[in-house]
Amino acid sequence: MQRNEEIEAWSARLRDADLNGMLVWYPGDGSTRIEKPKTLVAVQLFNHQTHHRGQVHAMLTAAGADPEPTDIHLLA
Repeated sequence: MQRNEEIEAWSARLRDADLNGMLVWYPGDGSTRIEKPKTLVAVQLFNHQTHHRGQVHAMLTAAGADPEPTDIHLLA
């Protein structure tokens, strides 16, 4: 299963109650504990994914490729 399919399956299973409360974690370097609302973390997942897709699009364009359009109104 590709990552997009995993994310789609995960988000399809989400219920309102799943996004209640806080998510707590420690960064990989073991530094300060982080605590954020689950809703904010879920939004950040999609926001950060968009950031990386933009990076890849820019790299492909810089390398001379002509990536497919990403704007909804241009999609078939």
